[in-house]
Amino acid sequence: MAADEGNSGGGKMFSEDTVAVLLMAVGSVSISSAQYAMMSSLDGTKTASSFQHSFRSVLKKAKELKARADTGESFEPVAPTPKKRGAGEGAAPPMTPKKPKATPKSTPKATPKGRGKKGKVTDEAPSTPADDRKGLEFEEDIDLDSSFKKEDLQDDLI
Repeated sequence: MAADEGNSGGGKMFSEDTVAVLLMAVGSVSISSAQYAMMSSLDGTKTASSFQHSFRSVLKKAKELKARADTGESFEPVAPTPKKRGAGEGAAPPMTPKKPKATPKSTPKATPKGRGKKGKVTDEAPSTPADDRKGLEFEEDIDLDSSFKKEDLQDDLI
């Protein structure tokens, strides 16, 4: 199984103490190398040796808890907190429901002021590229063949 598949279920995290109690409860305070290999296979990222290293403190805690339970020590759970509503005597009185907020009145939005235009405003129609070329005349004709010699161009390319 790939790493994505193994962790895609939004796996829950448990404290070392919780895992130690589970190991103690099933009566096993050791994990075999085959089980570490299986953990590595399911995880897809950590090696069996890494799991073995991570579980050292958990196994140590499981052995301690087993010894304490064998001597007759009792473990008291945390007392539940009273519910907020209807918990009987001493419970807080029920809250009154809040009134819905009034909807704000819609106000007309101000229209933004236009920005001033750059340039002059004229009554003439805008010029086209063809209009711009009409008045151009060349004072002298340029002979491109005589301006560039083949040898000069070949020297530049090399």
